[in-house]
Amino acid sequence: MDRIAAKFVHGAAEITREIEVDSATDPPETYSIWLPTGLDAGRDRWAGDDPWEAVYVREANPAGEPAWIYRFRALVDPEE
Repeated sequence: MDRIAAKFVHGAAEITREIEVDSATDPPETYSIWLPTGLDAGRDRWAGDDPWEAVYVREANPAGEPAWIYRFRALVDPEE
């Protein structure tokens, strides 16, 4: 396993984070981030429902650093 820096893009929002991949020279075409479903009303904690999956698709970064951009593609409902 290798660790690489990757930029995640969702509209105008961007964040660079380190992720673990099988190969730094050929990271996966897609990457998923699990998202909590929201705050439990009045309890200041995350609801216990299954998290949703945010799917990002890889593309080369024309600016060069980091080498890879993962652009938001879809949100997957765990119940579908």
